[in-house]
Amino acid sequence: MVKRAAARFYGPIVELSRLQSELNRLFAAFVESNDRGAAPASSWDPNVDVVDDGESIRILVELPGVDASDVRVSIRGKVVMVRGTKKGRIRAKEGMRFFCMERYFGAFMKSISLPRPVNSHHARTQMKDGILEILLPRVPDMREKEIEIPVRAEPEE
Repeated sequence: MVKRAAARFYGPIVELSRLQSELNRLFAAFVESNDRGAAPASSWDPNVDVVDDGESIRILVELPGVDASDVRVSIRGKVVMVRGTKKGRIRAKEGMRFFCMERYFGAFMKSISLPRPVNSHHARTQMKDGILEILLPRVPDMREKEIEIPVRAEPEE
């Protein structure tokens, strides 16, 4: 019996997506450190999967510990924006010592570029088990369809 390994998605597109996320996080930190008068930039960049099944674009955003009421989703052109706040920071008390603190709290913002045109008027969202799912029906791209263009001859004089 041959065992198959679980499907893993690697390759240039996945690596570019990870690089974009890391660059967004670094750029936000840079802007925050150089502009003390501005609102603090997000130190948390949620992980995102973008999947095209042929009929719709499905975006999955990891938002553990975030309430659906604290999340806003908008779309402009080919960019989806997910904004929100992760609450629950531990308040330091007298005599309390932190040995490790890796969880992020506060505001976050994530912009996601769409690979294809979508019908934003029929978009749906659902939040379950810390995963925000955004479902965007695709708009048929006429550039993919072959269209016959008649060739006309010049009229003879």
